[in-house]
Amino acid sequence: MSQQINLISPLLLKKRYAFGLREMALGLGLTLAVALAWAGYLTYRADRLEKEAAQQEGRQAAAQQELDRLSAAATRPVSALLTERVKAAQARVAQREALLASMRSIIESTSAGFSPRLRALAQSSTEGVWLNGFTLSPDYVALKGSALNAGLVTTYMDRLGKQAPFAGMKFSGMEAVLAQPAGDGQAQPAGLPEHIDFALYSGSPKNPADKGGSDGR
Repeated sequence: MSQQINLISPLLLKKRYAFGLREMALGLGLTLAVALAWAGYLTYRADRLEKEAAQQEGRQAAAQQELDRLSAAATRPVSALLTERVKAAQARVAQREALLASMRSIIESTSAGFSPRLRALAQSSTEGVWLNGFTLSPDYVALKGSALNAGLVTTYMDRLGKQAPFAGMKFSGMEAVLAQPAGDGQAQPAGLPEHIDFALYSGSPKNPADKGGSDGR
């Protein structure tokens, strides 16, 4: 009786691996590539963060310098020369304002009622009466003119007294004379009828500064 012995045992055979050396090399290369890429990204990110940090530090340093400059300017004593110039300018402005106020007061006091009186004279125009000149001041009024007859002068005075600027005014003096023909060497206006020259006065002629000429009527 014979017995066969199988000397080739599965346990004695070489084990075959699922991945060969080629697969292992490829996997290792891929892992290395990923690691290098990640390291590159981290390096780029770190450089960018460092640049941003440097820029931020630069801005902070500039802001601190500006703050220091402003603080130094705020604590710096005011120049005595500048202070004197400011005071001198303020004094000049005050003098000019006082001068303007004084001039305004003088103008108002000397011209008070002048424009309303001019309007009143224009609105009191009477046919047959014309003014040759006038003097207006706060305390004095003088009217010089001509009229075709004395009655027209009375009419003119009544109409003038109805104007507000002359209301209640009483003429303290009046002159009326027959107009004389022009002498030799004086031109007589053509077609001028016979008329009288009159003058009306009210008040005291202290400073009769506001005067007017003929109105041409």
